[in-house]
Amino acid sequence: MHPVPDAILDLLAEHHVLTLSVQDAQGPWACNAFFIYDPREVALVFLGSVDTRHAQAMLADTRVAGCVAGQPRDISQILGLQFAGHARLVEDEDDKARVLALYHQRFPETRHVSAPVWAVSLDVMKLTDNRVKFGTKTHWRRAVESGAAQT
Repeated sequence: MHPVPDAILDLLAEHHVLTLSVQDAQGPWACNAFFIYDPREVALVFLGSVDTRHAQAMLADTRVAGCVAGQPRDISQILGLQFAGHARLVEDEDDKARVLALYHQRFPETRHVSAPVWAVSLDVMKLTDNRVKFGTKTHWRRAVESGAAQT
C-alpha cells in the first residue's frame, strides 16, 4: 500500500465532519458524521445507529463514497477530499477498543456514548486544494491497478 500523502493527512487532521453517500432500494442517500482517521487501517471511523437508512444501506452494500470539506466563500480557498471505500460495522472487540480510544481522544464528550462503531476502509482519495493553485489535485489509491484511470 502506498503511503497517504501529507496533504491528505493534514486535511483529515484539520476536519472532523464527513459526508457519506450510500445507495439503497430507494435510491441515493447521504449523511454527515463526526469522524476520526485511523492511520493503521487507512480508514475513517464514526459512530452511528444501525437503525438509520444509511446504516441499513451499508449493511446491504458496503460500497460508499463521500467527502470531507469546509465551506469557504472564496473559490481560491477550496480544500476538499473525495473518497470511496467499503464500510463495515466494527465488531472485533480489540479493534473496536483501539479505534474508540482514538475517537474518544478527539471527541472526549463521546466517552459515555454507547453506539455502534463503523469504519470506512478507504480505497481511493482525491484531494482538491485551490489554495496551492486552482485545480491542484493529490491522488491516493490503496492498490495500484494497471491501466486504472484516476478521477
